[in-house]
Amino acid sequence: MKKIISVILITFTLLSVLPAADGTTEHSVIPAVGDTFGYLIKPYQPLTARALGMGSAGVALPGRSDTFYINPAALASNRLQISVPSLQVTMYHLYDMVKTGGFSMAGLTGMVSGIQEGYGKLADINAGLSFTTHGFGFGVNTTISLNTFGTKDNYGPQADLFAQVNAAISLGYGYRFELPAGFSLDVGALVRFNYLAYTDTFNASEFINAMNNGGDVMSIINGKQVMAGFSVPFDIGITANMPLGFSAGLVARNINGKFYMTGFPGYNDFLANPFGGEPKVSEEGTSPAELTKFNFSSDWSLDLGFGWSYDTWYLSPTVALDFTDLVGMFTTKDFDFKDFMMHVNVGAEVRVLSFLDVRAGLSQGYWSIGLGLDLWGFKVDAAYYRQEFGETAGQHGLDGFTVRINIGYDR
Repeated sequence: MKKIISVILITFTLLSVLPAADGTTEHSVIPAVGDTFGYLIKPYQPLTARALGMGSAGVALPGRSDTFYINPAALASNRLQISVPSLQVTMYHLYDMVKTGGFSMAGLTGMVSGIQEGYGKLADINAGLSFTTHGFGFGVNTTISLNTFGTKDNYGPQADLFAQVNAAISLGYGYRFELPAGFSLDVGALVRFNYLAYTDTFNASEFINAMNNGGDVMSIINGKQVMAGFSVPFDIGITANMPLGFSAGLVARNINGKFYMTGFPGYNDFLANPFGGEPKVSEEGTSPAELTKFNFSSDWSLDLGFGWSYDTWYLSPTVALDFTDLVGMFTTKDFDFKDFMMHVNVGAEVRVLSFLDVRAGLSQGYWSIGLGLDLWGFKVDAAYYRQEFGETAGQHGLDGFTVRINIGYDR
């Protein structure tokens, strides 16, 4: 077993030196570190309100339909889960909205005025379905996002916005090896087809004006370039289950996360052929004036987690501690406490009488809280948290409020 783990770690370390995206201009449509679309390099991972309320921790936690997206080894628990469908909505800058007028045009203006330097978000909408049984897992997720990018000279209403769509079909399998003395080892793998589309930027003031004129945001998007393409990444995970409810997990996420993209001069061209025709190859770092091809690679990570859970019919506590991107943690120069906090997620959940969940967590130095109501075939989860969008802990945290409604069976 030690030799197997050593080989896995060496392989993952070698993968970390694969070349990332090229293009270094400030406004290249090709995502690269430091440019407007740089945050798109991060891999797409559907996180539910439950995980967000627990500080995004859960590498070593078995069960629940959200956990096999975090670590496919969770599929080895052989739980039956059906989610048909789920709908999740997230609003960012909620504090800015509430203090300036709530859910109104004044509140919307307050949200936009809160846009800071760097990458951020205004809203996400996620719809999905999932099914797990006998070690197999299948999921479909689509997330629509309205993203922001501000500079030191252009922030608030002068910042850039752009729309983004992520769609993923995930298929995974997990198997449990029973060991003596109450121990067991779960292994799992997950492959997904990930489709990504995003628009070129438009000014935040354009967005506000469009909303004031009847909410016709599509009138802005129709005149913008659209970039779209796909990747086929996969995850590999291991979880060691121990007596008394303790567990430890290791997962390599988003291996082979290279996107093959096509640039379209406009929205109508994109709708006519979302996968592109016979486009020419674009020059590095340039915006496509017509159909163009380009590639970029999204990050992969090696994450380690520890967990403990204890189930009774009246009270079921769960605790999780994750260390994310271990390779990045140990290769960062001048590593300090803020760097360490960027790699730490901690979460806890207490289920009361099998239907009420109370959650709290700490992710990248920011706290989170959450509640869940489970009525067998119907479940509602909510979470309020802060999320780091900067390069170090405490640099650029945004508050987010997420509500998820799920119809199905998930136990």
